[in-house]
Amino acid sequence: MTFALAIVALLAALIGLRYWMASPARVLAEIEALDLPTHIRADLIDCIDAAQDADRKTWLYDLSAPLVMLLVLPFVPRSADHLPKAFRNWDNDVSMNGDGHGWQDEGGAWHDARITPAPEGALLVSHSDPAYGGDCYYAPGHHPRSFWARYIWLGWRNRASLMSLELGEQVTATPVLISGSMAIHRGGPYGHFLLKHEGCYHYKSIQKWRGLALIRSYGYKLEIAYHMGRDTVAAVAIGRSLKRARA
Repeated sequence: MTFALAIVALLAALIGLRYWMASPARVLAEIEALDLPTHIRADLIDCIDAAQDADRKTWLYDLSAPLVMLLVLPFVPRSADHLPKAFRNWDNDVSMNGDGHGWQDEGGAWHDARITPAPEGALLVSHSDPAYGGDCYYAPGHHPRSFWARYIWLGWRNRASLMSLELGEQVTATPVLISGSMAIHRGGPYGHFLLKHEGCYHYKSIQKWRGLALIRSYGYKLEIAYHMGRDTVAAVAIGRSLKRARA
């Protein structure tokens, strides 16, 4: 009984923390301070409500991913690129073996391109390619198809990202910047941007807080479509997130 109560208390704490981190209150306050036309402001608030609803549909899978993946991944073949259909809602939108690339030097050693950039002319190999023989940036020392790398990727780093994308919005053209700057970064410059595509918006701000980067991001991830040309973007509902400021 004590163990069961501890689990219930832990789940309640996690849900409370998730709710607090996703609260749009500060985002709405920042938006209120922007000089926006009335109709844009109204559409933006509607979009924030829709994104929050979509995000909450993933909470069960998001919060349970560390435990579910711990139990499921030992039985998933090393050759697999995705989870079994029964666990589709915990799967990754790219691959369960990560989204990175690596390269092999003349001595035969493999390098993750995010850790050691590839020299000009080097052949980049996807982490999902069976030919890749190195480790990965999110689990140093572990091959992307190893249990540990998959557990970090699906159970912690990118929880329920396939479901998030399936609840997302279609993008048919490059989003338009209507406020702020796309140059904002965790290491500065700080500020905000507001992107628009039809009735879909993405507001994001980054401020420095005690040596960390305080990030707020709400709406749909039009930032990805803006930079990478994606045709589907997931909802994002981050009322507050602290990350290491970086150059």
